[in-house]
Amino acid sequence: MFFNLDAEGSNSPSKSRSFKEVLSGASSSGDIFPNVQQSIFNGVPAVLLSDEEVLKLASPFQFTLVGKFGLRRPNLDAIRNFFSSLKLMSFYSVGLLDARHVAIQLSNDLDYSRVFARCSYFIHNCQMRVLKWTPFFDIKEESPIVPIWISFPNLRLHFFNSKVLNALGSIFGRPLQTDQATSSRTRPSVARVLVEVVISKKHPKEIWVGSKAYGYLQKAEFEKVPDFCNHCKYMVMPLWTVLNFIRT
Repeated sequence: MFFNLDAEGSNSPSKSRSFKEVLSGASSSGDIFPNVQQSIFNGVPAVLLSDEEVLKLASPFQFTLVGKFGLRRPNLDAIRNFFSSLKLMSFYSVGLLDARHVAIQLSNDLDYSRVFARCSYFIHNCQMRVLKWTPFFDIKEESPIVPIWISFPNLRLHFFNSKVLNALGSIFGRPLQTDQATSSRTRPSVARVLVEVVISKKHPKEIWVGSKAYGYLQKAEFEKVPDFCNHCKYMVMPLWTVLNFIRT
């Protein structure tokens, strides 16, 4: 069942329930019951929820991504078989959003980072670009939130620390992971952090690191940032991205 994270290892169909059963609290499935107000908004009937309630409803989907296909899309079984071949660590689910988009529900941060970091895959010779899902995702647009490797060249050795690296990444967005050489401290010339970055915004190129008295200006370098059109809300994929994934 799509998005049923409790269904791992079970082939039994879910029992259909009426709205009366669900809303009476007869289920222990962990459903969230928001405060809902029926009203009129902008001249049309409306179901109104607070911003807090919307975010609460979205919380079970924190590891959700969207796969977007171009002119062609393989059938759903082929897409699911592809994800099976990735040997992900935990339960996942794939379902259609529309003819060009699939929702990819993952269940942990490591699988999420691994799938999102690649940005694009080819499935049966059809390119699938990976987009971030948010509560405000619109299939008619593309999210400007993209995983970007940020390098910190000549970061001082004592700052190769997980809390410091997380803080450095957090200046630009949500840190996902460091690369192996950074975490093992085997490449002291540069630290690299993968960060979810809003590429439609400007970001600083230098950061002050350390105490006010003994700190220094640390450079931050963004690697391979795609262009994003703020007018049409679409990414412009550079040629190097397409050629790289054709080769691999």
